[in-house]
Amino acid sequence: MEYRKLGKSGLEVSVIAYGDWLAKDTEENQKKTNEIVNKCFEVGINYFDTAESYGCGQHEILLGRALKQSGKKREDYVVSTKIFFGTDWNTQNAQGNARKHLIEGLNASLKRLQLDYVDIVFSHRHDDDVPVEEVVFAFAQLVKEGKAFYWGTSEWTPDQIIEAMWIADKYGLPGPVAEQNQYNILNRKEQEVSYGYLFDKFGYGATVWSPVSAGILTNKYTGDVDIKGTVFESPVFAKQWHYSYYFAPERVKESQQKWKDLIEIAKEFGTDNLSVFAFAWCLRNKDVSTVIGGLSKVQYVEDAVKALEISKKFTKETEEKVNKLFPAPDGGFNWKTRVINTNRRLAQYE
Repeated sequence: MEYRKLGKSGLEVSVIAYGDWLAKDTEENQKKTNEIVNKCFEVGINYFDTAESYGCGQHEILLGRALKQSGKKREDYVVSTKIFFGTDWNTQNAQGNARKHLIEGLNASLKRLQLDYVDIVFSHRHDDDVPVEEVVFAFAQLVKEGKAFYWGTSEWTPDQIIEAMWIADKYGLPGPVAEQNQYNILNRKEQEVSYGYLFDKFGYGATVWSPVSAGILTNKYTGDVDIKGTVFESPVFAKQWHYSYYFAPERVKESQQKWKDLIEIAKEFGTDNLSVFAFAWCLRNKDVSTVIGGLSKVQYVEDAVKALEISKKFTKETEEKVNKLFPAPDGGFNWKTRVINTNRRLAQYE
């Protein structure tokens, strides 16, 4: 296993992180979660991510029990949860980033997790209805009380993150240390362009999620797929994970061929499993602190470990082959040199 610092913080996290946002609290799922968590420890994964909204709190319950049954010491693992969406959508003050919900939400999460503290608590989304000062002071209070060591952001824009940093610096409070953003072959601009200044200037961390774009970057999408019963039945999710773009009627045949071509690139690394290759692609980006995978099966943990080994063999030529299928965002225009900056990811090979 490889470990990286969470941004410029002192916290070391495994480059592969456990996540499972669809889990429900059943006896069968508990048994499965226990097995997966034990497998994670076996291969060296030390970072476990969840959120209050995953299964309306049920995933936190499953994960808390699984960590407890593992017998591991608390210092052996890192846990993060996320507060914003709540577990009750019908009650005032039960969602969002108001101080009341951030504090009550984390207290409830800790109870479900059976933990005294989490290592990182994320604001799961920016809240336009709450002053950022209130958010920063609320997280500072949670850190001061020892209920979290660090706090971060999820799907915040760079401007919003910098505002939170400025407020924290102004009042001598702990600022956010990492972003949790979507990153995969189909969704690159934020990680490779928008957040670049944060990485360079502030040493911001990145705990990226959805490396296989909710299952789109898998072999089955080389052919026709019935999405009935999947998250892509929802127009919101279909757009979020790019299904509605790549598999629109006018693009479906072209996309199926791109998926087949991507598998051919994967075969150069000894795998015909597209999801393994897509996971490896995310791991190769050194701006990424950790990749949170939907490790809902023991096999997926093993696949993620394979992906790590494959990622070490990537070359600039590999990247260029992928970019021919899925163009990389450019690095912006340099007005001094009058040239387009090299893509941030490609620049890591120079």
